[in-house]
Amino acid sequence: MHTSRSQRWRDRRALWATDFRTIDTKAYSVDVIDHGIAGAFIAAHHYLPTYPAAQLAVGLYGRRAALEGVAVFAVPATNAVIVKHTGFDDPAKGCVLARLILLDTVPQNGESFFCARAFRLLRRARPAIEAVVSYSDPEAGHIGRVYAALSGAHRGISRPRRIWHMGERTISERTLSKIRLGERGMGGAIDQLVGLGARAPLLRECPAAWLAGLQEQGVLASRRHRGLFTYCFELTREARRQGQALPRLPYPKILPGQ
Repeated sequence: MHTSRSQRWRDRRALWATDFRTIDTKAYSVDVIDHGIAGAFIAAHHYLPTYPAAQLAVGLYGRRAALEGVAVFAVPATNAVIVKHTGFDDPAKGCVLARLILLDTVPQNGESFFCARAFRLLRRARPAIEAVVSYSDPEAGHIGRVYAALSGAHRGISRPRRIWHMGERTISERTLSKIRLGERGMGGAIDQLVGLGARAPLLRECPAAWLAGLQEQGVLASRRHRGLFTYCFELTREARRQGQALPRLPYPKILPGQ
């Protein structure tokens, strides 16, 4: 189905904005929020309920001071993400917009209003960050219309990748790599899988072997993902200069397969 309505999420279900009016910006406020508050909101509503390695969380508040949206700026999976898509040699000058979610109660154009103000707060709180990379997942119904509205530079589509999941819950590759490599945070990663129904590792069982067993048994399953639309927001004059040599492609118009 093709529609100009804004896709939203509530209780981890895809919905559409129920208010056909354009957002009254005077009725909403945007502010930096605690990571605990942001994490609980995302866990309750986002289709990717895990909380990323956040640097800053921003909330959208409505008329009754209720939280109706969250944006989370985070550390990328690898520094190469920032270098490749921003043009900066120093990855500390960029971050990723790892989560963006608004409830269906927010009127039309809420995303662009919210993102624009979230970028301002990011620059104020983290002035070293001059560019933001973000992704849109076409398999979740996103092609980045809000990013186009904000004049984000479309860099293209990422490489196909393998997505791991337990039931309906997606498991990030970073979570799995902590277990495979025995890195810091491995205990929390194991607890996450056990909490989703995996058996706990035996007392002397190698964590990497335990993880491999879950994959072999199909408890931890995978599927091939076609790739993500990639965007870059150049927030400063220097960021725009750095991005001049990078791709700026036409915006996607419809979802693949429609």
